[in-house]
Parts: sequence; C-alpha cells; structure tokens
Amino acid sequence: MDSTLLSTKTRVPPQTHPIVRRSRLLAVLEREIPDYKLILVAAPAGYGKTTLLAHWARSGSFPVAWLSLDEADNDPDRFLRYLLLAWDTVQPGIRDSPLGLLLGAKQPERDAVLAAFVNATNELPEHLAVVLDDYHLIGEAAVHEVLASLLDHLPPTLHIVLTGRGDPPLPLARYRARQELLEIRTEELNFTQDETAEFLNDLKGFNLAREEIARLHSRLEGWIAGLHLVSLSLRRQAEPAEWLAVAGRHRFVADYLSQDVLAQLPDDTRRFLLQTSILDRLRGGLCDAVTGREGGQETLELLERQNLFLVPLDDRREWFRYHRLFADFLRDELHRCDGADVGDLHRRAGRWYFVHDLPEPAFRHALQGDDRDLATAVVQRYASAKVMGGEYRILKEWVESIPPEWTDAYPVLALPRAALMTFAGQIDACVRHLDDIERKLIPLEDESNRVPLALVTTVRCFIACIRNNLPEAEAMASRALADLPEVDLGHRPGIFVALGDTYRVNGRWEDARACYLRALTFDRAPALRVRSDHVFGALADLDLRQGHLKQAADHWRRALAATEEPANWGRLDLPETGWAHLRLGELLYEWNDLAGARDHLARGFARTELGGDVRAQIAGGVLVARLKLTDGDVEAAAALLERTRPLAEQSPFPDWTSRFERCQLELWLAQRRLKAAVDWTEARLRDGVLESRPDSESVRLATARVMIVTGNPSARDRALRRLDLLRRSAEAEGRTAVAIEALALQAIAHWQGGDRTRALTALDRALRLAEPEEYVRLFADLGLSMARLLQEAQARDVMPDYVATLLAACGTALTDRDAASGALPEPLSPREREVLSLLAAGLTNREIAATLSISPETVKKHTAAIYGKLGASNRTEAAAMARDLDVLA
Repeated sequence: MDSTLLSTKTRVPPQTHPIVRRSRLLAVLEREIPDYKLILVAAPAGYGKTTLLAHWARSGSFPVAWLSLDEADNDPDRFLRYLLLAWDTVQPGIRDSPLGLLLGAKQPERDAVLAAFVNATNELPEHLAVVLDDYHLIGEAAVHEVLASLLDHLPPTLHIVLTGRGDPPLPLARYRARQELLEIRTEELNFTQDETAEFLNDLKGFNLAREEIARLHSRLEGWIAGLHLVSLSLRRQAEPAEWLAVAGRHRFVADYLSQDVLAQLPDDTRRFLLQTSILDRLRGGLCDAVTGREGGQETLELLERQNLFLVPLDDRREWFRYHRLFADFLRDELHRCDGADVGDLHRRAGRWYFVHDLPEPAFRHALQGDDRDLATAVVQRYASAKVMGGEYRILKEWVESIPPEWTDAYPVLALPRAALMTFAGQIDACVRHLDDIERKLIPLEDESNRVPLALVTTVRCFIACIRNNLPEAEAMASRALADLPEVDLGHRPGIFVALGDTYRVNGRWEDARACYLRALTFDRAPALRVRSDHVFGALADLDLRQGHLKQAADHWRRALAATEEPANWGRLDLPETGWAHLRLGELLYEWNDLAGARDHLARGFARTELGGDVRAQIAGGVLVARLKLTDGDVEAAAALLERTRPLAEQSPFPDWTSRFERCQLELWLAQRRLKAAVDWTEARLRDGVLESRPDSESVRLATARVMIVTGNPSARDRALRRLDLLRRSAEAEGRTAVAIEALALQAIAHWQGGDRTRALTALDRALRLAEPEEYVRLFADLGLSMARLLQEAQARDVMPDYVATLLAACGTALTDRDAASGALPEPLSPREREVLSLLAAGLTNREIAATLSISPETVKKHTAAIYGKLGASNRTEAAAMARDLDVLA
C-alpha cells in the first residue's frame, strides 16, 4: 500500500477552516477521560464527532493517538498493526518494543501480541488516549473480541475513544456497571442555540436576527451538517424563510444538496463530483484517470476552498475524502443520473490503482466495474506475494469474491486457491485442483491458453521444489519459462527463487547462485519484494562458503534493508528479520567490530526468541555466547549454551549443531576444563561420527585444536593429518574459510612440535588467503599460541600491516621474556618450571623426584602449586596450558 495514503490513517485530521470552539464538550473530555477506560462518541453522520475529537487532540493536555478506520481494517492483525502505528506517532520507539517486533512479523501469535500490548501499556509514563474514528465500519467479530480483550486488561493510563454511528458490539453494559464507560451522544453533540448563532453569524458572516437563529435551531435541533447546508444556501438567498419551512432531515439533505449545492455548480465541477464519488479517497492523478480529464488536483483544492464537504487527509493536501453525508448523496445521484457509466468509472479507477501498485483497491474496483481482465491481472501479479507475505485473508477474500461465471470462462482464475492449498500443506489436494484446471483448459487449447497453461505448470514447478524433486522441478520450470511472457512479474521470479532453493539443498551451489541473481533482475515484482531478504541471505551464505566475507556482508546488509522496507512490515516471519541481524553481526564479529556485532546480535537474538524459530534460536545462542567468551564473560556464555543445548541436541540443522559443539569446546577451554574437552573429542573420534555428519567442518576444526592443545605428540600428529584432509577438501570445494583455519591450526601444531619453518609456512599461506577478506577473529580466537606465531611473523616482516591488525585484536604484544608473568597471576618459580617440564614430558612423580634429586613428597607440593597457579585440575590440563602459555623450562 502507498505509504503516503496509509499514513493519513494515523494522523489527526487537519483543521482547514475556523470552527466553533465547543468549550463545554472539550472541558468534559479533558476532565472526564482520565477516569474512564472507554469513551464512546456515538451519533449519526453530520454531528461533528471527528471535528470535536480532532480539536481536542490538538489542544488537550495529554497525548492522543489517532486511527481513522475503514472497511479494510476488518482484520485483527491489520487492526492491531494500525493501532501500533498510531501509538508510534505519539511515542516514537514503540515499534522497537516486543509488541512492535511481534506485530511487524507475518501472522503474529494473537495471545502473544495481546500480552505484549498490555505489558507495553503498563509502562506508559502518562495518560494516553487512542481515538478509533469511524468504528462503525468494523463488522468483523474477531476485531471486536480483540478490542474487548484489550479493554479488559488496560491499565488506568490508557483510554480508548470510539466514534461511530451507533453502539459497537462490545460489552457496554458491563463497562457501565463498572463505571468504566463515558458516553457522548447525539444530545450532547447538538449545537446549542448560542453555538448555532456563532456558526452562522460569526464564522459564516451572516447577520441573522435572534428570532431567525432560534427558529433555525429549533427546526434543525442543532444538527451541524444541516446548519452547514443552510449556510451554503443562504449565500444564494436573501431570505431564510424558505429554509425555516423545511421539515425532515432526509428530505432536507437530498433536496438541498441537489437544488442548492449541486445545481448551483458549473457543469464540469458537478460532473467531477459525481464521477469521483465512487472513490473512498481522492487524489489529483486518480481523479484525472476516473474523469478522463486533467486538472483534478486543482479542482480538489478549489472544492476545499469553497468548503464543499471535502476533507483533507494530510497536511500536504495530496489525499482527500468527501464528507460521509455528501459522498452518500453523490453516489445516489450518480446511479440515478448516470448509472450506465458507473462501471466504466470503476474500471478506470481500478487500472489507476493497478498501475500504482495498489492491488486491494484495484481488485475491488475491478469487481465493481465487472472488469474480468483487470481482476485476472491483479490476481496473477499479486497472489504469490500475498501468500508469501502471510496475507492469506486478502487472497481468500479475492478467491471467494470472484464470480463463478468468470472462473468458468477463464479457469486459471482458480489458481489462487491452489496457492492457498500449497502453503497450507495440502499438496495432494492442490495437485488434484491443478488437474481439474488443466482439464478445463486443454479442450480450449489455442494461443490464448498458452499462458494460462504455463501458469498451471508454474505451480507444478513449485510443488516439485517443495518435494525436492529436482528433475521434475527443472522440467516444469523449463516449460513454464518458455511460455510465460518475458515481462511477467507474478511468476518468473518465483520460479527462479524456488529453483535456487532446490539447487542449494542439493549442493549445486553455482546453479543456485545463478537462479538467485536472475530472480533479482525482477526488482519490480511484488513477490520478490517479499522474498528479497531470503534471496540476499541465500547469496550471502553461498559467499560465506567460499570465504567471501565482504560480498556476504553486502548481501546481508541488503537483506536487512529488505526486512526494514516499510512495504514489508507485517509480511515477513520475525525470525527472518532476526536472521539478517545475526548473520551481519557474525561478520562484524569476524572483522573485530565488537560494538557493531554486539548491537546486531542483540537485535537479532531478541527477534529470534520472540519468533520461536529453532534454527535462529540456536544460531543466536551460539553467536552471542562466542561474543561473551571474547568479552571474558565466561559465566554468561555458559548460561547461554545451556539454554541453547536442548534445541541443538534435537535440531535437524547439522551446520548449527556443529557450531554449537564447537562453541562448547571453546567454552571448556576458556574454563580450563581441558579434560572435558579431551574426553568429548576422543569419544567422537572413536565412533567416527564427525566424518559421517554433513556440515561438520566447524566441530572437526575445534576437535583438532583440542588435540593440539593437549601437547601430546601423538594427538598432535593425528590432528595434523585430520587438518590436512580437511584443508585439501575445502580447497577443492572452494571453502576458503575452512582452508584458512585448517592452515592456522597446522601452523600452531608445527610450532608446538618445534618445526618453526613449517609453522611459518602454513601461517604465511593462511595469512595470504585471509588478508583480502580481512579475517581477524579467526586468528585472534586461537589464543596466545597464535599470538606467539604472529609475533614471529611480525619480527620477520611478514605482511606487516595485516599482522599488526591481528596482533592488536589478540590484545597482546608481549615479549618472550615477560609472556608468562603477563599471562599468569603468579609466576612459576624456576623449580616449578623444571617440575612442569618433566610432568609435561610424561614422567611420574617418582621419576621426576629421581631426576631432580628431591623427594616424591616435594614433587607433590610443587605439583599442587603449579595446578593452583595455572588453574589446572590434572596433569593433562597443566601440560596443555603450559604449552599454550609458553612457560615450560
């Protein structure tokens, strides 16, 4: 929907002309509203309900949020979203609250939204009134139930003000009994005689005698719209006597609007009013399209200046509407005088809306104008977008409102029902439905049916993709693309996205990339707007497989921008928006932008937790836990992993299960629980489960690191062999990040084994692969052993600028001499270093005692002191930490 048009719904209607200040009613509102939960302003059209409340909203002492309702708001989710947007105009930032995040997602869980709404209102710092104008246009029981539920739980600082032409279907008797309802009705809204005099004599400039004012007031009973009509006619009559004889409001309106308003206007203006009366909202270009003449904007501005029942909807005077009474009268006149042309007016309006990417009014006018071709075009272009955006209710209304004779003559109009079946998981029923459509089309087969049959084939392609039947999907896609028009915006992009997803599932990465890039060429396609975040995210994942961090970050930024596009608000799953934040935060973390990573990860994690998507929750837990480890908050990292563990252990996402296990190993190392890490690693190596698991590179790299950290020569050699296999495989498949980390770990292993030449060679290869994409944390997170290697590389002037960046991220520039004292709270004594070296070599306490010519008891004392200083609990951990800290004698 056009954002300019929709923003008019949440703005207090502007005051365009001087009005009677209704002090007595303004005082009631200001004084009484804080004591009531619900305020009902109910009266027929023409009693100034909106004008009164708009005046109060602009001049009152506490904030007022405004929502102008229309028939399209008969949907609970839409109603609640607009309620939030209205609230946001007076409390900016509420859209970033849990309530805003939930309502910004596709198909929000109703109970969760209502609970979040109540929680948000409980935090209001002051009184807030929410005006729901024209609530009589709401007929959907589910909306009334939502509002009643909110009213039952609102805090005393929030007040709902309803305007309408009668009593809404809410439990008003209960609210009255509880003294929670304030009612302002026709009797209170009527002008007093003094207000009538002020309106006619002071504002309209007449000089009516008190007796004439009294007779007019008595006749019209203070009806404001009637007085306005009187003022229009009095400009053309010297005496008001004829007015004073009028009886009956219905006749009064019809007669005088016809005789004293419409009949007095120039023919062009009168024709403009009648023809544009079919429109709920008016805009210059739209009026030009309907009337077939130019100058619509100028005519609207002229009507406003003449005060001819035209209400501006925004401060820029772009959108207007006719006063309800005037609009009803004009439509009656149009059908009475020019009924044969009404259908053509609707067709013109519908085509303008279609061209301006406004499908709902386009479809509505197509039905009213009996324009099957336009209705078909709307459905074909927007049905996929409606389904993908969770707007099932709108699509269902379209399907149910299509006349049966249209479907009989053009069977492809039944395709939206197939889309609803597909996304409801009713695949078999959908296939039968497609067979039925195809049977109706084939006997009619000619050139005009080529595209309808291609549309059926397109849906069959989608089904094949859902079933992961790649050969059939490719065949259906080829047939459909051959027959669909090149300019098709409703189905071509969807085919490429579906094929890309299927190629990706089957490991055909380059075919997937080509499909996604092809889909992005349809930048005007409604369905692509809804799915572009998915396409950009998929491309980012493909980039990450090849280690292209910069390109991946660009794609994630574009994905994030797509999730934040105003047109997509309410159309995407909440985890989708969280996913883009998480993955961008992951890349910023790799580049050591910890502040940026922290911000995006927090935003992403909040959205994934609210959204309840398991994969996103695992990813959020792992990525935030990794950041906590870098921050030194080991306790918080451990708590996060424990929360994530049940999800990871039962998840069908092997890549994130692998990354969870890796983070667990890193946590154990940070906690100096080397034995736990070693035991877990040895168990996985014995059962060979890692090699058989898909997407296990992450945990396989982590287990190799654990083997290296132990300092055991045999374990180190095993790690080197496993890393070599992993590196070769990664290089063959273009997975650069895996190859870089495998080389970095090989460098550490060679260094600890005393082979400095091979260590520096491996490091040099890793650095040269990593530098173009500016990897940082991959090296820094490998700890002090990598820092030592980088210092050596720095001393040898290897890639000096890049190495300096990595060392800065490591947080160390220690010299060999002060490394131990800088790393340990209490340095080891020379004797303790000797004992630790022998202990790391595998000697028993008796053998150490014999070697150093000391007693076994003395060895035990030294060993205990070493454990305390290193924070180790056994020999294996002590030896590993000693090697990592380079404190062996």
